[in-house]
Amino acid sequence: MNLILVLLRLSLTNPTEAGQVLVDLRLNLSAAFSAFALVIIGAVLLMFTLSGFQGVTVLPGVAPLSPWSLTAIMGGGTLGLVCCIWLISRAFSQAGRFADGILVFAWIQVLQILLHIVQTALMVISVTIAGTVGLFATVLMFWILFGLINAWLDLGSMFKAALCFVLGLVALSLGGAFLLVFLGFAPGQVAL
Repeated sequence: MNLILVLLRLSLTNPTEAGQVLVDLRLNLSAAFSAFALVIIGAVLLMFTLSGFQGVTVLPGVAPLSPWSLTAIMGGGTLGLVCCIWLISRAFSQAGRFADGILVFAWIQVLQILLHIVQTALMVISVTIAGTVGLFATVLMFWILFGLINAWLDLGSMFKAALCFVLGLVALSLGGAFLLVFLGFAPGQVAL
């Protein structure tokens, strides 16, 4: 519990140092996957609990997702993003471990779960306050994410971390679009 409190404090004050604490844990791949799986399952359970155990609608116009589908999409999408960022970081001659990247994104998911709980509690008081906190927290989460990525890949720059993240998102989007076309969707149905 002490480690989680230290990580929480460092994530809010010095995300690069928080990332270094995660990297210094040197978890093997199976331990990192286990932590990641537990966090994703916890996030899905929270989403379904807050939705009254109904299907969760992620995007407007898309049918509500079952817990299994949402777990697969969240887990697979995040793992794909970690892989893309990890591969793109090679252009900067960096050598971060893949297992550390999984752990970094598991920690980001923990922070998002905590934020979701705080926003839900604030919505009882005021929707406006909850929305304002959500907007501020979004900016804060990107700052934390870039700091964690910087420590994971030892990039030496938050700008390089942000660039790796953006290029990772682009690579994931393009790869996902090609996969959907390969699976039989018409190119017009696939939006990047």
